[in-house]
Amino acid sequence: MTPSPCINVCKMDAASGLCTGCYRTIDEITLWTRFDERARRQIVDDLPRRKQMLASTPATSTRHER
Repeated sequence: MTPSPCINVCKMDAASGLCTGCYRTIDEITLWTRFDERARRQIVDDLPRRKQMLASTPATSTRHER
């Protein structure tokens, strides 16, 4: 089973809608336990691209911090 990529740095980037810690959307975070293995793997496989995308955009304010 693919583990959650959460690293307990829960700050949402307002521009992209991605968590700056795990690079998932809020829907992906909240629905993680309901996703099947294929869906989880697709998300995890896309995380490097999302990380690069955030790194190449100017910092924005966060909407939600946990």
